[in-house]
Amino acid sequence: MKTIFITLGYLHWHYKKAIVSLTDIWKNFLYFISEYFSIRLLFKNFFDPWKRMNENYPKRFNFKEYIFSFLTNLIIRIVGIIMRTFLLIIGLTCYIGLALVYPLVLIIWLILPFMVVFLIGNGIFFIIS
Repeated sequence: MKTIFITLGYLHWHYKKAIVSLTDIWKNFLYFISEYFSIRLLFKNFFDPWKRMNENYPKRFNFKEYIFSFLTNLIIRIVGIIMRTFLLIIGLTCYIGLALVYPLVLIIWLILPFMVVFLIGNGIFFIIS
């Protein structure tokens, strides 16, 4: 009788409480990845210069210095776009990969008790035969 209560308690935990906890843990992982790679901020500041670097324009108009400042700022912005694109690709790949792994982990979690019973039965069968 005690074994039945223990088994039912375990199954209640395994199929109800643990699945809710697993989902909460997965949400925390997804939140961590989005914050670690600052995905929202990278999209928001996509065209900003890299590391806020910039070249100041001259106070008085000097064509040569103006073109130099313009081209330097343009290159710094292009570097920023390239770096943010690279970081976004890595961050979104991690985020999507983790989101796609969740159903697989959930399916494995759901069939795990049956696998234990199956493997114990197989072990007993191999010991007897």
